[in-house]
Amino acid sequence: MEEYLLRLAAAALICGVATTIIGKKSTLGAVVRLLAGIYLTLSIVSPWLSFRLNNLEDWSRQLNSEGERISNSGQEAAKEAIAESIIQRTETYILDKANSLGAVLTVEVILDNGTIPAPCQVRLSGNISPYAKQSLCIAMEQELGIPSEAQIWT
Repeated sequence: MEEYLLRLAAAALICGVATTIIGKKSTLGAVVRLLAGIYLTLSIVSPWLSFRLNNLEDWSRQLNSEGERISNSGQEAAKEAIAESIIQRTETYILDKANSLGAVLTVEVILDNGTIPAPCQVRLSGNISPYAKQSLCIAMEQELGIPSEAQIWT
């Protein structure tokens, strides 16, 4: 604060001396008074301008950071929603197929960690005939891409 007041006093002194030396009545005097007024005004306002610009820069950085966080959160939520949809559709397909073969099963689908999750393993339990089991295993391998070694029966 002391430095600001000293700068302001020095600016006022410079403006006063310049206008006194040049005079008030000439055209040059009017120009010097105008320039002195601008200089004095800038001396008064400049600390607040730089303060506000710094705050604006901080606010901009904070806004960018917050936007990135929200974007990442949205992407994660979308990925989770897609994964849940894939699990539900895969389970529904397997249960419908098992039901058409006369079997009642419980199914748990496990997804891989890819960018777009895909079924990589399935756990099945329930009563099923050997023929129905074989038919269901073939269907899961051919239509869902789940290899027979990733089909775990309990």
